Amino acid sequence: MGLSSFLRKIVKSACPSDCVFKEVGLNIALIPPPKEVLGVIISRDPTIRWLKFYKYVMDEIENNDIQRNILFASAIPYMLFKRITDFMDKKIRDDERNLFQLIFHKCYWTHLHKCFTDKSSGRFQFKMKYAKKCANKWLREELKIAIEDGAKFAIALGNDVQNWLKNQKIREKFEVINLPHPSGLNCKWSNTQDETIIGAICKLLKQCRSHVT
Repeated sequence: MGLSSFLRKIVKSACPSDCVFKEVGLNIALIPPPKEVLGVIISRDPTIRWLKFYKYVMDEIENNDIQRNILFASAIPYMLFKRITDFMDKKIRDDERNLFQLIFHKCYWTHLHKCFTDKSSGRFQFKMKYAKKCANKWLREELKIAIEDGAKFAIALGNDVQNWLKNQKIREKFEVINLPHPSGLNCKWSNTQDETIIGAICKLLKQCRSHVT
């Protein structure tokens, strides 16, 4: 079973019965995979601010590649690309085009928590206990299939994703690259001397040089 087939299995009726998002929660965000999967970008949760745009793209555009590119450009993957290139500045100039190719055309993007969350709603705010139920039900199998499809690495964005992933045996099957969430509110990216971030970016660029020409 490939990722495209697996995504068709991710439906509310099959979600954990004790998750508050199951019956009346917001939509599930499912982004089409690329034809070749070399990496997986894992972010925490899609937010309600992005829901309307996501629905229009998915409802009105039939081509999966175009859907994916538009969604990538509107949210986390583009933010990640910009954060890395701004952080590294001139040091990444020779790798910049290939990094773009890797992120936009050879990475699959998914979430720890599949349903859209709403900060203004107490019931549908992000809560780690529900994210864990969601990830244990869907993401664990999703990553297994991604590896079978050829994924060599995962980019884990933020502490919640990283903490879940470090307890999963599947992390031994591919390289995990831990980076801060690329949100504009995340001040970790401001310190361009941060050796942890530099080391993680270097791991990503190594993957880029090995697999993108």
